[in-house]
Amino acid sequence: MQSYLQVLKANRLKITPRRKAVIDIFIRCNYRLSPYDVRAKLRRKLSTIGLPTVYRILAELKNAGILAQSLSEDRQLRYALCTLPHQHHHHFSCRKCKKVEEVDFCNFKGISRFIENKLNAKVETHQLQIEGLCSKCK
Repeated sequence: MQSYLQVLKANRLKITPRRKAVIDIFIRCNYRLSPYDVRAKLRRKLSTIGLPTVYRILAELKNAGILAQSLSEDRQLRYALCTLPHQHHHHFSCRKCKKVEEVDFCNFKGISRFIENKLNAKVETHQLQIEGLCSKCK
């Protein structure tokens, strides 16, 4: 938890009970959660928290690099905890059990060079969503 609180400070975000509670939920879960899932879990501790507040906190934690955001097969936003908040990486999500694992590999430079040469374009950023079945579910 302490390293995530340091990330909050580094991003000039106050360490509030609500932000800490959201981070704690993701530390305890090793799978993707929707904003509705997070709100349901938060209501056990913070009964008055509203969905707009949950969305705002999730966006702040995503922008700080604490959470990774993905779009699920049902077109809903889902979030997962990053254990490597300051290191560029991607995530593998199991479509069956929703477990999330970090992938410490990216070939963005190679893909960028290919696109820039082939299309004469300038690549600036990327998003990569990797899904499949984990070792237990396959």
